[in-house]
Amino acid sequence: MQSLKISCIILNYNDALTTINLLECIKDYSILDFIVVVDNCSTDDSWEKLLRYKNEKIHVIKAPQNGGYGAGNNVGLRYSSEILNVDYSIIANPDVLFSEECIRKFLQSFLEDLTVAVVSAKQSNSPDCAWKNCSTMQYILATSLFFEVWLKIRSYPKSFFEGQNSVFVFAVPGSLLMVDLKKMLKYGMYDEEFFLYYEEPVLAQKFDNAGLKTVLRLDCSYVHNHHVSISKTYRRWSQQHAVLLKSAELFLRKYKKASALQMAFAKLWFAYTKFEFLLYDLLHNSKH
Repeated sequence: MQSLKISCIILNYNDALTTINLLECIKDYSILDFIVVVDNCSTDDSWEKLLRYKNEKIHVIKAPQNGGYGAGNNVGLRYSSEILNVDYSIIANPDVLFSEECIRKFLQSFLEDLTVAVVSAKQSNSPDCAWKNCSTMQYILATSLFFEVWLKIRSYPKSFFEGQNSVFVFAVPGSLLMVDLKKMLKYGMYDEEFFLYYEEPVLAQKFDNAGLKTVLRLDCSYVHNHHVSISKTYRRWSQQHAVLLKSAELFLRKYKKASALQMAFAKLWFAYTKFEFLLYDLLHNSKH
């Protein structure tokens, strides 16, 4: 176990303060061999601030262009493999907090089952911890607040997790996960056609097609301060949702092979969900 190398990849875009807060928390974790901070072509002074933390353990690199979330993390994954010769990589949003013990349990899952490609943990401050493999229609409906947030159409029932230390799931949130880097490079990697959103089901579908597994650890957890980073770029939920809909359409066409009829319904449904999110923003702003 001691010979295995682990990196943690943190993608930064105009949010150096949040990234630095995470760096301060994890820089002394002995289980981490390297921390790779990828600046995704920030337009503020993030690069200069992050460079101050560069040392033998903390590598600060810049993406050649801002190709989005997946492309930026791919830069860190390739760097971890080609330059640092790493075996496993943690992909962490800047707005998360996780313990060293959590990483140890992630590693345990990989060592116990060689068909595991991804491991994550439950979020202590959110019910969203894993998603099912859904039908095309379920993915369409899930672009609505009503079906996704309140009906939780993609979520597993609570009974699925009861009494378990870990379970196999289809997909986990991308805010914190650990990947087998060789499997990631061979079968996965983020699809760089997606600028933002839908990275999780795309990655899950690739691994599922290859017969590889995703594990959710229920005996550890992490904190995710939702929307801290993204809200600095897209301040309104309707703006974030508009980006999500573009990714949803691409996902339906490319990975679910949606029919012409299904795509016609999706466009009508997306128009409704735009109204839903505009209304949400209006109600939210009226309270402040």
